[in-house]
Amino acid sequence: GGGSLIAAFFIGTGDISIASNMGAKFGFRMLWTYWVLGIAAWALLDMSVRYFMARGRTPMSMFKEAHPAFSIYMFVTVIVCSLLGSYSQWNACAMVLSAFFPRLPLEIAGALSALAAMLLVFQGVFSRLEKLFVVILGALIASFYASAFMAAPPWREAVAGLIPQNPGPGWRQLFMANAGSMINAWLILIYPYTLMEKNWYSSDIRGKVNILHRVRLDYGWGILAAGVVALPIMAAAAAVAKPFGIIPRNPTDLSLLLEPVAGRFSSYLFLTGLFVAAWTSGVAWWLGGAYALLDIFNLPIQMKSRPMRLIILLFFVPSVPLLMIRINPVYQILVFAAFLAFVFPVIGLVLLWRVTRPDMGYFRWSFRKPGPLLMATADILAIIVSVYVGWMQLRQILWRPTARSAALRGHYEPASGAFSVPKGCEARGLPMCSHAPPCSRAQAPSRPIARSGFKRKIQVERRYA
Repeated sequence: GGGSLIAAFFIGTGDISIASNMGAKFGFRMLWTYWVLGIAAWALLDMSVRYFMARGRTPMSMFKEAHPAFSIYMFVTVIVCSLLGSYSQWNACAMVLSAFFPRLPLEIAGALSALAAMLLVFQGVFSRLEKLFVVILGALIASFYASAFMAAPPWREAVAGLIPQNPGPGWRQLFMANAGSMINAWLILIYPYTLMEKNWYSSDIRGKVNILHRVRLDYGWGILAAGVVALPIMAAAAAVAKPFGIIPRNPTDLSLLLEPVAGRFSSYLFLTGLFVAAWTSGVAWWLGGAYALLDIFNLPIQMKSRPMRLIILLFFVPSVPLLMIRINPVYQILVFAAFLAFVFPVIGLVLLWRVTRPDMGYFRWSFRKPGPLLMATADILAIIVSVYVGWMQLRQILWRPTARSAALRGHYEPASGAFSVPKGCEARGLPMCSHAPPCSRAQAPSRPIARSGFKRKIQVERRYA
């Protein structure tokens, strides 16, 4: 159950957009990034669980131990990231609902999605939430795989994609974006809280070790689910977008491209999976932020507590005005990236400082046996990736003024995390897009895609790549 909650963090709209761009550009040749980055994510999460088992203290306690100023820093960061992270998911839910129900305004659709999430958490039964997320995750995986199979992608190429390789120009930006998604700074916060909800803790060392071995499989599954879900998305993009050089601007674009190849039902299945992924990710952002705030203020770590419901309500209230005013998502991305640029290295370095201290006892680093040595190596890899992701995001924000100005004009490539103005778009009167190699109008197929359910038509043209 807790692993499914972790999977909800991994599988959001940003992750789906990254996987679709990987498939559209390189097919399956970047599938290897999921197991490489998955090891780093697993190690980060494992460090926080080891700290909880060794000390019996919550994740926020390690920041308080490092320096009291970290409490203020984490307080501001938790609020901003939880609000912005969940807002992007409610916005995606609104887009999908508006696609199914064209007369439903985006603002109302997003508010209804957020309201449903709030009512779910208000029930205050953690075991019920876990079971629901297990069922939802299964439905999400089934939706994406069924949609991809209808497009008849080249599945055999997926095996070769598991081998680390250089797929072509532009892969580093996608790798960095995927690292920022997989090495989620809030993963280390939410899982120990799920152990506290279930009272999974022991006072003797043997009991602690048994619990650690058990939960490693649980959150290992949660991390593995990211790659399991990414595979059909990459496959669908490789089948319907890559042959035409089309780079989807967002996940809903991929659903549009699926219909002429795989049929309308395939498109509906993909949109269903997209809605489920966005909604569960929004719930997870709220839960992670609420647990962290309860921890900061030394309040009971319980979903059924009154402070938990109050925090969720305080997250819901500003979400509705944000949806109503329709703020430019680029501004949200800039603020969100700025906070995460500092969060990644801070959390990684604090974890490194904490797990190497003598008071960790049995759970401290050890280089005497192969098992603990391998674990320490994975920890070091996780720290390096965390610092790298934070540095690259900070460098992109501070040392690329042209990128910032392009972002404010509205040209943003969500998959690569880079801001750019595609050449020739303004001259040809095209909307925002991420370009494949240039091509002429003569090369473009002119088959129209009729979407009666969506009440619109689009042209699949190579010039719209």
